[in-house]
Amino acid sequence: MKWIGGDSGQPRRPVFFPVGHKAVLIDLNALYPQTPHHSGEYFPDGLQIRSVHLGVLTAWARSEWGEWYGKVTYTITARDRQEKVTHWVPGWALRPADAARRPTT
Repeated sequence: MKWIGGDSGQPRRPVFFPVGHKAVLIDLNALYPQTPHHSGEYFPDGLQIRSVHLGVLTAWARSEWGEWYGKVTYTITARDRQEKVTHWVPGWALRPADAARRPTT
């Protein structure tokens, strides 16, 4: 098979970066956008996804194409039920939990 390129044997940088436990805000409305021309009805007992939730970031990782993802655990609510969820979230859907208190320049 013909060689098509690659990293030419260059040293590889790490993929996973543990960060301990950092408080973050996860924007579920951005992560799970509403479909265009949505025709559903309001269902008050359903998953509360159209909001920003507080979560715990435990690691960063890079995808094979270089995008950043955070490993986040947060609680999702549906009426009287709460479940902890842990998954990899794109970095653009996360921000530090104390971002609202930081001065902007």
